[in-house]
Amino acid sequence: MKIRFLTQNDVAEHNKVASQAFVFACEIDDPDSVLPCPKVLGAFDDDDKTLFADLELQERKCFYDGGLLTCAAVGGVAAKPEHRGKGAVTALFGHLFRENKYDISILYPFSESYYRRLGYERAGFSLCATVPFAELSRIPRNQDAVLYEGADPEGMTAVYNRCAEQYNLCFVRETAAEFSARPYATQSYTYLWKNRSFATFSIDRGKSTVFVKELYFDSCESMLGIVGFLRNFEANQKYVCFEALPDDAPLLRYIQDMKQCEISLHAAGAVRIMNAQAVLKAHRYPPRDGAFTVRVGGEVYRVTHTARGVSVERNDRLPPEVSMDLARASQALLCGLPDAVCCPGLTVHDPASDFFRCFPPKTTFFSDSL
Repeated sequence: MKIRFLTQNDVAEHNKVASQAFVFACEIDDPDSVLPCPKVLGAFDDDDKTLFADLELQERKCFYDGGLLTCAAVGGVAAKPEHRGKGAVTALFGHLFRENKYDISILYPFSESYYRRLGYERAGFSLCATVPFAELSRIPRNQDAVLYEGADPEGMTAVYNRCAEQYNLCFVRETAAEFSARPYATQSYTYLWKNRSFATFSIDRGKSTVFVKELYFDSCESMLGIVGFLRNFEANQKYVCFEALPDDAPLLRYIQDMKQCEISLHAAGAVRIMNAQAVLKAHRYPPRDGAFTVRVGGEVYRVTHTARGVSVERNDRLPPEVSMDLARASQALLCGLPDAVCCPGLTVHDPASDFFRCFPPKTTFFSDSL
């Protein structure tokens, strides 16, 4: 088996894999067909002609504790049915992990248990809330938002990044490509409230619902501002559906009667540490000096943190105070530990370890499609 990145000459082979894996009609030899993104990693036969499986790779950055981590954002993982279970997808991820270019990886798994074996773990949960507009009456209506029509993409991107940096693992956006600059043609609308919050949404008239794909804000005031603007649609729509909210979303506190709403909890995407040392260095530690020794997969690190900085040294001969398999470490170090006593994949050797004080639950959220 040969692992390499696809070129434009491999488009037909990629189309075959995608069509078979995801079951959709496709003109394999369409001359206008292109690869779905600049980097597609493929597993070929030894003759480098027939593609067994591939995955789409985006090189992104994520906000983390006030800094940034490099991220291998993975999507479109696909294998031909006749080659499933033969190691092609595992070989693709093995190649990706050995590249040693990224701090973390993020994907949306079709199966959490499958990707857990590769070291990925659920990053937390998100909420979907369908709310009758009448239940938002505690939030004053306003007309202070403006429609984004592509005139200032840099400004739109800056607003997103400023709002998103309060959440660990949110993707940094380099461009405004996630926002439709043609709202009248696409019927995807982004309204910006005083350059401090925004909502991206579409409307389903048959369901009398405003579907909010994204809601970002930098304060309680700006959240109330953009949601108050959305209330202008209640004259001809009955409901607003917030499709992805953090599981502790402050918006829920302003709903009049939760019994009138439909709230569902969904697993967020999955995360994997690829450079434990970089993550441990980037983490924001408590102001009090401390130290701990932790095993992450097969690697042991001694971490010392003071007001002057952080030291992270690998020494696999040290006895760890806490041991975690890679999947549990990915969740604990990137998202925090809600309960150190009851976590599969975690073994406590020293209950008094400074580790537990250093990794409380984090405010984690991301919703970009991959």
